Amino acid sequence: MNKKVIVITGSSSGIGETLANHFVERGHIVYGLSRSRKDSLKFNHIATDVTNKENVLQSVQQIINEAGRIDVLINNAGVGMLGAIEDVTKEDFDKLVNVNIYGVIYMMQAVLPLMRGQKSGHILNVSSIASNHGLPFRGYYSASKSAIDRITESIRLENQNTGIEIITVNFGDIKTPIAESRIQSTVSSFYKSRYDKLAQLIDEEVNHGMEPEKLIPIIERLINKHNLKPHYNIGKGIQKFSVTLKRVIGQRMFERLLARYSKLD
Repeated sequence: MNKKVIVITGSSSGIGETLANHFVERGHIVYGLSRSRKDSLKFNHIATDVTNKENVLQSVQQIINEAGRIDVLINNAGVGMLGAIEDVTKEDFDKLVNVNIYGVIYMMQAVLPLMRGQKSGHILNVSSIASNHGLPFRGYYSASKSAIDRITESIRLENQNTGIEIITVNFGDIKTPIAESRIQSTVSSFYKSRYDKLAQLIDEEVNHGMEPEKLIPIIERLINKHNLKPHYNIGKGIQKFSVTLKRVIGQRMFERLLARYSKLD
């Protein structure tokens, strides 16, 4: 087995913790970056706020000093958000953007020079199947993930022929404690009843989502492959199929189906 130095953000729970524990058990050198940590971690932990560029640069430099290289970066840190487009405050939107967009950008800025020097590396930016759709009461979240998709496409082109693989892994519903840290904006009376019904449906979908352990063989395969596609949709069949369905039936028909599924009518 080729031992890799793997850096995973958002490693304190859910997907990040699951992947970090697995890779260290497989003999890789794993660094988990998160603001908080649990006791008795199997992997190396560096307290890091990914929304703080200086903090990110310090953490990455520490890894370079200790391990000498970084083979894989999994940009997993992220936050969910619920709220009507009309009601969301700038403060709440800034929180979302700082984690979901700037956190990814800062990490890539920190590791790309090293990886170009190595002439190798894999960067996996965690996005969402929701990036393909303007979902009701999740519009800002969908937009943040869509931004990551477009940023990834651009940075792939800017780093062609460097030996670095840069992709997004677009997850559907994964069973994680994402609801605990989700940003929930105040919802005005006009939207309240529909919002409440949809929020309950969203929580049920997460509770019945794919187990994080099922992601392990998929991610393991990706970090050992080359000539990767820009995006990989990972989730339950119906969620992956929604991307194709939207293209086939058109936006207006897809909106009707989405409205009915989201209990908006």
